[in-house]
Amino acid sequence: METPEKPERSDAEFQQSLDARQREVNNALNTGNPGRALSAALQDPPLGCKNQQIRAVVNVLTSVKDADMQKNIDALSPTDLDTLMKYIYRGLEDGENSTSLLKWHEAVTKKGGLGCIVRALAERKAL
Repeated sequence: METPEKPERSDAEFQQSLDARQREVNNALNTGNPGRALSAALQDPPLGCKNQQIRAVVNVLTSVKDADMQKNIDALSPTDLDTLMKYIYRGLEDGENSTSLLKWHEAVTKKGGLGCIVRALAERKAL
């Protein structure tokens, strides 16, 4: 089942949305709630965004302690797991924090299965 496409947004609109989300994410991280930060970071991903600088939301992943990773992954829906996998691949593309992102990749694959990888890679619009 294909999801309906959202209307294209300008980079300025993406940036405004990401700025608001980043404030929410930072607030959750500062109050010691990485699960809420992860959930907020995965909402309304900037698919099809043309500006490289506003695509990545990988900082949340690298902020979560390894011991809390599985607990946060277990709280995610299958759709959120697919979105998280897209962010993981986007972060790996940049080449930074690869060790942390590969740990996330393993944990998400364990929960979401190989289909999660396939859906993330097959999505027409990338992060």
